[in-house]
Amino acid sequence: MSAKSDLPPLQQEGLQVSLPQRKEEALKWVCDFVFGQAIPGLQLSLHDQDHIEISAAGKTLIFASLFPQLDLPREEWSQQSPAEPLQEFSAEAVESFTLPLPIERMPILFGGPEVAPTATGLKVDADLFGGIFFLLSRFEEIVSAERDTHDRFPGSASLAYREKFLSHPLADIYRHAIWALVSLLWPGLKMPKYPAQPIHVSCDVDEPFDRSVRSPAALLRTLAGDLLKRRSPALAAKRLVNFAFSSVFGLRFDPCYTFDWYMNICEAHGVRATFYFIAGKSAGLIDGTYEIEDPRIANLLRAIARRGHRIGMHGSYNTYKDIDRLKRERLRLVVALEAAGVPLDVLENRQHYLRWDAALTPDCLSAAGFKMDTSGGFADMAGFRYGTGRPFRMWSWQRLEPLDLTQKPLIVMEGSLLSPLYQQLSFEEALATVLSLKQKTTQYGGEFSLLWHNSELLIYQQKSIFQAALASQLRTPVSQSRY
Repeated sequence: MSAKSDLPPLQQEGLQVSLPQRKEEALKWVCDFVFGQAIPGLQLSLHDQDHIEISAAGKTLIFASLFPQLDLPREEWSQQSPAEPLQEFSAEAVESFTLPLPIERMPILFGGPEVAPTATGLKVDADLFGGIFFLLSRFEEIVSAERDTHDRFPGSASLAYREKFLSHPLADIYRHAIWALVSLLWPGLKMPKYPAQPIHVSCDVDEPFDRSVRSPAALLRTLAGDLLKRRSPALAAKRLVNFAFSSVFGLRFDPCYTFDWYMNICEAHGVRATFYFIAGKSAGLIDGTYEIEDPRIANLLRAIARRGHRIGMHGSYNTYKDIDRLKRERLRLVVALEAAGVPLDVLENRQHYLRWDAALTPDCLSAAGFKMDTSGGFADMAGFRYGTGRPFRMWSWQRLEPLDLTQKPLIVMEGSLLSPLYQQLSFEEALATVLSLKQKTTQYGGEFSLLWHNSELLIYQQKSIFQAALASQLRTPVSQSRY
């Protein structure tokens, strides 16, 4: 698969990509993800065959096109799921793709591993474009009934988890492989070098104030957690002081009110965080104990805006299928911002508990006026739910076409790593996972998205990992203990 020196020069405006007509919308969307604006004058055309053909200057690059077949009846869609165990590209083929980071294996979702020369170029038996569509569109979540107690498709049910590629951005890897083959036939075309993207740090404001001040019983339960689970007598003492003197000292000793520290750390690393606020109670206490009009919240909104950080909406528990609720909560947050002297339009959202229905939620958010969502991660494990760390336009399963809604995939939530309900990693394991995923995201031109709740910066080890994630280095050691 080495390039020949006598290849004809390529006129960029002559590059043509011919797609199967019955997959037009899906594959045009994928082509936008793969090529974007990197090839001026790129021409798209349609044909009635089951392959994708890239051609110019007498050379052709052909990819199999096996997926998707959206013209089939919906009850037959599940028959298109990848056959397991997945085939893989050979080590020689993977090496020829010149990926930014070495990988041990490159699974193939559809088709086979052969990359063979033809009279005019190359023929690839793998359907890389269809594989990208499978990942970005979350097709498996459409055809699977698997859900957890919060009606979420769990990472543990995903093909990426079963086939052990959840920690690798497979859609981005496929994109690099396509570009490597294009550059092989047309050396004048190189994948553009994208500048390093800033880390996207975000905070879901679920518990801005310590809930344990509500009653002595709540305090005792929380103190037990501080001593037995978090192993922090200092935190327990601070909580006791807050309980006893909050009416005198306000938020000074509130262990959950870490926003000044949070913004200080972000600013020290040149990062502007996004804070997502709940503006409705669609499910009672699960949606938090504060109201967006609370004067203390108004003060916080002003402080965030004054310091140049961003504000978005945290769609309440039952909004993920409800356009009207999303609209009402968005309006309520806009009004609260105006009342606080922060006149902002709210265009960005993340769903509470990461509740998501791939068939409905993107359309609901778009209809409610949002332009960006950042819910795109699994609650139960960190990794690449969409196979990418790059923002992309979302796919509508209602309209079978792209939406005017950008997904900025969530790669890591601290609770996924540390919670006893989920991965329950040690602090060292959590840190290693964060830095590994950050490296993979940035090396493939993505924007590493880290969610860390203000109420999960209670103890030294949590703060240490958060700081290290921003700095890409561990400044202080963390304990081996779990909590």
